[in-house]
Amino acid sequence: MVDFEWQIRRSARRKTLSLCVYPDNRVIVSAPQKLSQRDIIGFVEKKSDWVRKKLDLNHEMQEKLPPREFNPGEKLLYLGEVYSLEVRERRHAGVSCKKDKILVSIRPWTPERLRALFVRRELIIWYAEMAQIKLIERVTHFMGRVGAKPTAVRVKDLRSRWGSCSTRGVLNFSWYIIMAPPPVLDYLVVHELCHLVHRNHSAEYWKLVETHLPGHREKRKWLRENGRFLTL
Repeated sequence: MVDFEWQIRRSARRKTLSLCVYPDNRVIVSAPQKLSQRDIIGFVEKKSDWVRKKLDLNHEMQEKLPPREFNPGEKLLYLGEVYSLEVRERRHAGVSCKKDKILVSIRPWTPERLRALFVRRELIIWYAEMAQIKLIERVTHFMGRVGAKPTAVRVKDLRSRWGSCSTRGVLNFSWYIIMAPPPVLDYLVVHELCHLVHRNHSAEYWKLVETHLPGHREKRKWLRENGRFLTL
């Protein structure tokens, strides 16, 4: 019995069915373009117990993670390390990272009721900038080894996936990944670069990933188990 909402994402490149439960409780089924609705529904029904367990786990984690208020002392992740948030008033807004602190400057005339909103906005801008710099650096590092060069590297506010590779050769990444440890970030970069060679998740594709990033399964597992903590 299927008692949860789910969506279908079809792709002409996809050969097999897969199902993913995201931290925000969206259930997405990725399916080949021409596969029948009946076959997809049957697949979801077979996976329904697994989906419910994942949804229950999401609810448990949401209860354990208190909502952010962006007060001084709150913990933030950056490249796998934990930093303390420090908020200060300055004439020019901005963010910097020093030692064990991430310092957010906001203007003195910011209304009290809007301080948390402004702190979060400055953090998002900073995280996205740092992600763009780091991801381009790592793409440049790996693309010669993989033998594939993207037409562009873009950082977006992706929530349904960590990265993607367009048919035009553009690599898109979620800026949230900058919170993960560097080896996990490298895995995501190699994962997307290899899609420039193989536009699927075939055995040949995973062999290429393993060639350029041995032990990638550990990074995949880390992201699967801890990705829900990479949030703001």
